[in-house]
Amino acid sequence: MEKFEKAFPSKPFKVRTTKPWALAGVVGSGNLEVMVERAAPAGTMECHVATSIPGYKASWLAALSDFAHNYAAGGIKVTINDQGAPPVLVNLRLRQAYDHLTKGDR
Repeated sequence: MEKFEKAFPSKPFKVRTTKPWALAGVVGSGNLEVMVERAAPAGTMECHVATSIPGYKASWLAALSDFAHNYAAGGIKVTINDQGAPPVLVNLRLRQAYDHLTKGDR
């Protein structure tokens, strides 16, 4: 098991929603869950990753940095629990959780 944290600069999250968090995915064989919360400092996407496969921290950081750059995620805390999901699934779950949060209760 490998755990790490990293914060990335990101444009501020400005969506008007009262929903405080959203979840995408389920931890299981070859899958992961991503939870996003409106709980980080403005202008920062805070990430916490727990993965069952050690040695891929650089890949994780690259994917998370890319997401923070391309989405207005400043003020968002991302928590990821992984059990061996491929990179394409990581990106999908990040987008799904973000979409669940942004489309919350409009």
